[in-house]
Amino acid sequence: MHRKTRKRRQRGFSLVEALAATTLLAVAMMSLNMTSISLARGTKTADGYGVATALATKQLEIVRAMPVGSAGHNPGNYASANNPLTAAGLAGGKYTRTWTVSANNVPANGIRTVTVTVSWTDYESHSLQLAGFVRCQNLPC
Repeated sequence: MHRKTRKRRQRGFSLVEALAATTLLAVAMMSLNMTSISLARGTKTADGYGVATALATKQLEIVRAMPVGSAGHNPGNYASANNPLTAAGLAGGKYTRTWTVSANNVPANGIRTVTVTVSWTDYESHSLQLAGFVRCQNLPC
């Protein structure tokens, strides 16, 4: 009788309980790891969009700063001479910048639409477009 009482008083975890706790902890750690990976990808994507926005804005402002009637305002498709670009706009990066100047009088008399597109690929393909307007030399164009 002394032995039965002694066994009942012993406390601790069984092997099954320890295994269940370890499994639960492993699942929680894997979930946390996946969240970290997702956050890192989101941050990288946001950085890419920030660079693309800066590159597109810079090119749009260059085109808009040209004198009215410049050859750069002629309708057509254009591309940066040093594509692919780095974040600083130099050759040798992963960003490709192109732009299109619309036909005359689009969307209204006397103006043309300039649409700048920046594309890049990291773990997937991305693209950003930015548009603005330039005046024609004569009204209507």
